[in-house]
Amino acid sequence: MSTDAVIRSIAVLAALALLAAPYFGVIVEKLSQAASAAVEHAVLLGRLAAAGLIIAAAWGAIPMPTLPTVPAVKPVEVPEPDDEMRRLVAPVAEALVGLPPADKSLWAATWMKAATVVKAEGSTTQPVFIDTPALRLFTTVALDIAWRRLGGNRPGSVEGLREAVEGVMQSSIGMKPLPVTPDVRASYVAAAEAIAWAGR
Repeated sequence: MSTDAVIRSIAVLAALALLAAPYFGVIVEKLSQAASAAVEHAVLLGRLAAAGLIIAAAWGAIPMPTLPTVPAVKPVEVPEPDDEMRRLVAPVAEALVGLPPADKSLWAATWMKAATVVKAEGSTTQPVFIDTPALRLFTTVALDIAWRRLGGNRPGSVEGLREAVEGVMQSSIGMKPLPVTPDVRASYVAAAEAIAWAGR
């Protein structure tokens, strides 16, 4: 803005002030009365404004916010174990019974992927899991990554779960170091799929 424009603006404001000077008291009084009336009727005005907003929203004039929807948990496809395996994994299912569906789904998916990895080794020429300690180490790492780190489940947070899983593994592949034969691999896969089934 140029200097001339500023000077003209100041002159206009000064002229307006001079013109309003005789009525300054009246203006102040009217403004005071208006403020008092606004305070007295604030509740009524607020109710009227709220009612107007509700009516406008009902007629679609104001878009209403939508609440976020909880995504549905996609079920994990797990084969049905035999009667003996269902008996072995019953403590696992009991430990998992109070978990949210998302955690159960993660549990089932983790164990199904572990079973898939071990099953696929039977078709390779260079074995990775040469003995049962290697299978146990693989299982520990898989659970640590998927169940604990990604799922946020702290070790020991689900009471009785670790002991139940150890019981299944002990019955399936034993606790002593053994070579991973096709029978041992099949026993591990069956146990892993049954543990996944327990969390379905």
